[in-house]
Amino acid sequence: MILVNALEKFGSKLNTVQSPSRYLGGEYGSLIKPHVKNDSLFNVAVAFPDLYEIGMSNMAIKIICNGLNKSENIRAELVFAPDTDFEQLLKETDTPLYTLGTGMPLCSTDVLAFSIGYELGATELLAVLENGKVPLLASERGDCDPIVLAGGCGVTNPAPLSDFVDAFMIGEAEAGLFELIEELALLKKNGASRSEKLELIKSKPFMWTRDQLHSKGKVTRRAVQENFGKVEAVPSVFPLPMVKPVQDHGVVEIMRGCPNGCRFCHAGIYYRPSRVKNLKYIIDEIDSLVFDAGYREISLNSLSSADFPDIGRLLDILNERYKGYNVSFQLPSLKVNSMSLPVLEKISTVRRSGLTFAVETPDEMWQLSLNKEVYSTHLEEIIREAKAKGWSSAKFYFMVGLPLGDYFTDSSGGDEYEAGLEGSEERAIADFLIDIQSRTRIQCNVNVGVFIPKPHTPYQWVRQIDPKKAEKKIDYIFKRLP
Repeated sequence: MILVNALEKFGSKLNTVQSPSRYLGGEYGSLIKPHVKNDSLFNVAVAFPDLYEIGMSNMAIKIICNGLNKSENIRAELVFAPDTDFEQLLKETDTPLYTLGTGMPLCSTDVLAFSIGYELGATELLAVLENGKVPLLASERGDCDPIVLAGGCGVTNPAPLSDFVDAFMIGEAEAGLFELIEELALLKKNGASRSEKLELIKSKPFMWTRDQLHSKGKVTRRAVQENFGKVEAVPSVFPLPMVKPVQDHGVVEIMRGCPNGCRFCHAGIYYRPSRVKNLKYIIDEIDSLVFDAGYREISLNSLSSADFPDIGRLLDILNERYKGYNVSFQLPSLKVNSMSLPVLEKISTVRRSGLTFAVETPDEMWQLSLNKEVYSTHLEEIIREAKAKGWSSAKFYFMVGLPLGDYFTDSSGGDEYEAGLEGSEERAIADFLIDIQSRTRIQCNVNVGVFIPKPHTPYQWVRQIDPKKAEKKIDYIFKRLP
């Protein structure tokens, strides 16, 4: 294998691309396994199909890379999608895209494993393959090419990408991927062929391959890490980015899955059941982020962090432990009915946390249909109390195009919708915001997204709203607001 040293290969040409540090490697905390003569390690490129700044904020690649590198037989390194200017430089110099650790060309690795959290990663997956000089079509790969795997929320319906990916993992990496790669490494040492490795992959209950597309045989079962939070966590410092990421703070996963059952939420179904991390391991990870990596802002992540059992006590313990270190905590994804002002005050002892409410839709009957209730009286009470204690603004999230109310059309797909009709979702959203603002005098920052039906949810077969119709709805809302 001929490794790529970016500084030697590109020299001053790196100055012609934006943020060249994206492509150099050398991050603090990176685990480097040097290449030696007659190296027999099984080489895995862990790919996040987006820019470096976005990928380095991702939790999944941290878990995957750390888990794989615990094995003496495996070398796992990161790679991200290049920006267009660096793509051009790779083509001009006839250089394959490479991993950041030791510069392994993707075409020379044993496995290229993609972590895809959202559907927009599909086109970037193809860009990574092309720039890594890996044949795009799985059917065109031979013994000298890497096996291409993919997993994550973005590919729980693997069919659209099945021409390009050799196999998909359905479920959580800790529940099977590490053991699978270890077995593949053993096959490599024994001189196994590509087809023999693929047969091993197909034998795993959590792996899906294209030959299942029209088959009624094997049913792929989602892999679930049953003992999540009950065993020692992976090291949190991994690695510190060379370029400021989009989320520049330490992240600790305090709970996996969600105790709620919102019918539109794909992640809530994919990560079932809800599991809570042991307090000791939460503190161990935060200690590492604060004292080893130097973070002073820590995000306590989960799908619904306010539903963590006794979240108030957890915040009391953390605030007391890190008192004097200027450490602040944030809880993303707060559910309105689980939120309280005392919790907000506990996460605002160092820096005031923002008020964020994911309402989705304001109508009570529509909320019941979605299985996501947002009690308007409770919401108003929180805002009033927060306003009295110094909060001046709040952020609200809504969706249009939900399978509710005026969204239903005839089976032929006829357009029976006209913006602003009585009872329409956009009118309800605008009325709700105007009412909240007039009652509480809080500044409202509004984010309106478009509902996308997700696989494996009750709404997976619902037709997505027409883009022009969605634009009308959003335009109506913002024209109504003062």
